Amino acid sequence: MPKFILPCLLLMLLLAGCASENCDNRELIGILSPNQSSAGLLMNYAKISACRADTVQLKAGSDEEKKLILIYDLYIKARSYKAWNSLFFGLSVTAAIAVFLWPALGVIFKSREQHWPWLQSPIMQTTVTGIAALMFAFYSQYKTKQTQTENLMRTATYSSMALEPLSRKIIADMSSIDEGFNFNNVFDHPDSKSNTAEKTEPAPPPVSPGG
Repeated sequence: MPKFILPCLLLMLLLAGCASENCDNRELIGILSPNQSSAGLLMNYAKISACRADTVQLKAGSDEEKKLILIYDLYIKARSYKAWNSLFFGLSVTAAIAVFLWPALGVIFKSREQHWPWLQSPIMQTTVTGIAALMFAFYSQYKTKQTQTENLMRTATYSSMALEPLSRKIIADMSSIDEGFNFNNVFDHPDSKSNTAEKTEPAPPPVSPGG
């Protein structure tokens, strides 16, 4: 009896594969791959949505075409941010390892201390630590920008809002994302924001003597 278990399992797997191949949403199933970024998945889905639009309605300047261009614009930015994010992630990891191993270099190359006096130099150690912090700041900056841009792509994909107000909202959000490099996202703390909010609260109106 156990001899028939393995053939039965193989038959079930084959039937399941045939069922997936006969699916009507082959294009949609084809883009489902874990070996891609979130921005790439949303971009491929936007292409399928534009191709599936009614041929009569899909005229020049239609909403589906404009939404596809909007999502593709966001995709270009997200892809660029991902490239910079990956670069500075590798540099920040390398610099962090250098910070941890730098004190050990003086012990390992103790025989060359006279030839390499900079190994024990506090200025050199401070410089390496500063470079590591700077690389992490760049990585955090571009990682935040990538996440924000991908969230805008999700908004453009899943939102039921009309195209005109949706595009205005996304363009306004992208303007704030494209402001350039700043350290606010790295060093901002909730306490400082709450203190700022308390300082900006309007003062209560003066009470009249007769009231």
